[in-house]
Amino acid sequence: MKLRPTSLSPVSTLLLGAIMALSSVTPGHAQAPADKPTVSGTFLGDGKDGKIQYLVVQTREPFSDKPAIRLVFTEKNPSASKKPDFDAGFKKLGSALVISVFKDGGIFGCEVAHSSHSKSPFSSVGAIKMEGFTVTDTQVSGRLTTGKELEFFGQTWNVDLNFSAPLPKGAFAAESPSTAKKMEKEKEKEVSEPVATGPKLPIADLPLPAGARDIEYKSVVGHILFKADGSVSTVANDFSKKLKAQGWQDGAGSLIGKNNAILKRKLNGADLTIMIQPEGTGSNVKVFTQGLDWSKTPASSVGAGSAPGTKPATPTSAEDIEKAANKALQDALKGIPGIKL
Repeated sequence: MKLRPTSLSPVSTLLLGAIMALSSVTPGHAQAPADKPTVSGTFLGDGKDGKIQYLVVQTREPFSDKPAIRLVFTEKNPSASKKPDFDAGFKKLGSALVISVFKDGGIFGCEVAHSSHSKSPFSSVGAIKMEGFTVTDTQVSGRLTTGKELEFFGQTWNVDLNFSAPLPKGAFAAESPSTAKKMEKEKEKEVSEPVATGPKLPIADLPLPAGARDIEYKSVVGHILFKADGSVSTVANDFSKKLKAQGWQDGAGSLIGKNNAILKRKLNGADLTIMIQPEGTGSNVKVFTQGLDWSKTPASSVGAGSAPGTKPATPTSAEDIEKAANKALQDALKGIPGIKL
């Protein structure tokens, strides 16, 4: 039997066309480029572009009872990092910016870690602004800018970045009743605890780890910078023992790893945040102090090994430095599992 081709009716033709059109659509809209983080612009450190290419949007706890998120901008791919904000602060991801921002676009945390800066990371809240910040149920976008070149510890930096990224689940979540109640109890406890009224500990009496050298005392901002012989863990453990012997107590947020360490210590109303990083065969140490007596600042010993130096500490004058001293490293530490500030 010989088959003859049959012509399709107009309705059948329309149905067939629709089916073919649908079959040509690529599924999986979630993988489309528009749904991936995009970053463009510049992050200059001493005139050199940090080449920011990646963005990680992190959920974080509310700050001052206001929902917030963390934006981690990096030069290197952070996909293999378990803690992008922590690694960014230690320059493991190249040049990086860690920004904490409210839903209305207000920035309350800015950690600057440019590969061209020898004195970084540093915090500079108030120097960087958010423009055109837009938040939807699934997306966040905006522009980060300093508006001009800024200076910190003799280093210049300038930011102008446009970005867009999907929001992770739970972003900008408000505090749960249980969390709010817990924080309220902690605040009540702080109020009820007696405030230290005795004399402040002189900065000269603060013990330093063995092998400390090239010591710089920054009296204006309350910082101590020095190098030390030994690995990060060796220096951290020795420093911890000496502080413990003086009566310093462990504070929330301490973390000692193989390659990096952060120590938080408290004593009679004073606070220490100690950041230890590897440098050559030894370690580089930064101590951020609050509540110590800096009236008699010890002489710095930069370039004089471990022997006492004669060059007095040179104060650094910049308006943003005082703010940075109070905020240094705190924002980078917030949100790290197991760490509370």
